[in-house]
Amino acid sequence: MGKIVFWLVVVFAVLMVLRIVNTAQNRARRGPAGAEPRARKQDAMVRCVDCGVYLPSADAKAGPKGPLCGDPQCVRNHARREE
Repeated sequence: MGKIVFWLVVVFAVLMVLRIVNTAQNRARRGPAGAEPRARKQDAMVRCVDCGVYLPSADAKAGPKGPLCGDPQCVRNHARREE
């Protein structure tokens, strides 16, 4: 019975050491505390001059009077109004 208890203690000790080492490696990989990378960078929102919908500035198309949403119907309507 003593041998079984001894080996259980050894196995738990090895598992604990492995867990501590793994945790230390993960912390070193992530960098300093509080420096969690953001899931997604927030872009400034702009409003389409034609239909008024808000969209990220990276997705907006440049128009003569301001940003456009790029929706085909919106672009056609904008082109008709300029004529």
